[in-house]
Amino acid sequence: MSQPFAVIVDAYSTGAELAPKFAARGIPSIHVQSAATIPPSYVPSFQPDSFAASIVYRDLDDCVSKLAAALGGGHAAWVMAGAETGVELADLLAAELGLAGNPVASSRRRRDKYEMAQALCGAGLAAADSMRTDDVGALLQWAGDGRRGWPIVVKPLASAGSDHVFFCSSAGQLQAAFDSMIGKRNRMGAINRQVLAQTYLAGTQYVVNSVSVDGRHYFSDIWIDRRKTLSGASNLYDCEELLPAVGPVQDSLTSYMRQVLDALEVRNGPAHSEVMMTERGPVLVETGARLQGSMLEQPVIGALGASQITLAVERCCDSVAFSRRLDQPYVLNRHVMCVALISDQSGTVEDISGLDKIRGLPSYACHFHTPEVGDRIMRTTDLFSIPGVVYLTHVDQQVLRRDYETIRELERGRRLFSVRQAEAA
Repeated sequence: MSQPFAVIVDAYSTGAELAPKFAARGIPSIHVQSAATIPPSYVPSFQPDSFAASIVYRDLDDCVSKLAAALGGGHAAWVMAGAETGVELADLLAAELGLAGNPVASSRRRRDKYEMAQALCGAGLAAADSMRTDDVGALLQWAGDGRRGWPIVVKPLASAGSDHVFFCSSAGQLQAAFDSMIGKRNRMGAINRQVLAQTYLAGTQYVVNSVSVDGRHYFSDIWIDRRKTLSGASNLYDCEELLPAVGPVQDSLTSYMRQVLDALEVRNGPAHSEVMMTERGPVLVETGARLQGSMLEQPVIGALGASQITLAVERCCDSVAFSRRLDQPYVLNRHVMCVALISDQSGTVEDISGLDKIRGLPSYACHFHTPEVGDRIMRTTDLFSIPGVVYLTHVDQQVLRRDYETIRELERGRRLFSVRQAEAA
């Protein structure tokens, strides 16, 4: 039997971990880059040495021809999107190669957030009231007709994280948000030809990660996602706390999300979903048909014995083991909290010794994306301007919460980083 290969489209952010996981199982990977240029925010995470070959996509025939040459005597066994930008091309390649994937005909509903909301409405599921437009006048009329109320959320149709997400409490803020986005390039490298406006969902936000096989869904990890909102700007990531798989809220979330994944036709592979628990129940914020981005998996593996990344690979390489999980919710053995650092100052970092205080916390597990001396940091306004992420893990949940408060105290006292030419928030 010939050597199987994994094909990974845009192996950036957390998707960079896929090829090493396949390699550990004796499976080489080929990388397909969906665009001529990698979006700048993804460049640091890309690991080209992880791949047997790399192909830059130009058109489908060229890509398939280059894949055949790179495979030699082997065969492509799986195609997976490594990041948001690779979702549609991964669907296309899987179909062309005759491999299990997600339907090409519905690819756009897994990228375009307006199409996503319309798919939910068509399936009779709760969704935010949405508008897609390139006309600011139509947007202002839609927002101000008295039926929707303020704030109105405005964001790109197909981006990720909190890229250009605005919470607008007036027509003036809505106009400014539109002007700042339309015609501009978003973090995924695409031009915002239109914007998405949605009614504000009041409630508590959750993250529901999953891995699917042939339309059956396994929920790999569920988090309560706490954020801070800035009027007229993006919302700030605060912290995510890993929850047990089962409970009244979790059961409601997973019941809803099974229907959402079906409506979006996520049949194979990982998905990362953000859901608001509102007074009327769970309502989808958005789903990405790929791994959760910017995550470190070791604390999660320590708590659950697996991660969304290991399960995405297990689904491909050991379908029997993965199938056994489908009716067995994960068991939480340790508490985990992912803390997004927040800076109220901009400037050049002169000292990072405050990180030693974090390393000394009883629940400290690891951290990443923190600045080095000489780096410039910005006042935190969204996911892309946070000065790092810290993972806490412990068997005692109260220890995590005390350590979280210590981190915020260090930030408030500006004792985490020493910054030259700091500017007050």
